[in-house]
Amino acid sequence: MNIQAEKIQIIEQFREINDIELIRAVKLLLNYGLKKEKELSVYNIPEEHKQLVRDRIKNTKPENMLNWDDVKDNFRL
Repeated sequence: MNIQAEKIQIIEQFREINDIELIRAVKLLLNYGLKKEKELSVYNIPEEHKQLVRDRIKNTKPENMLNWDDVKDNFRL
């Protein structure tokens, strides 16, 4: 089943619900999911940028690469 069909099925089931507490719980869950999707979209890296990094990694000599464990400690928050 594809995502659109699943959404339609959920909407149809939701229309049959009369329990206000369940409706509020679903609403909170949906709000949480929407918030998370917005947060993740900030980090949505275009495929062409990913490909540039892949190409650079492929074309770099191993001796010119740095170990992440050595580098990450130099970052400040």
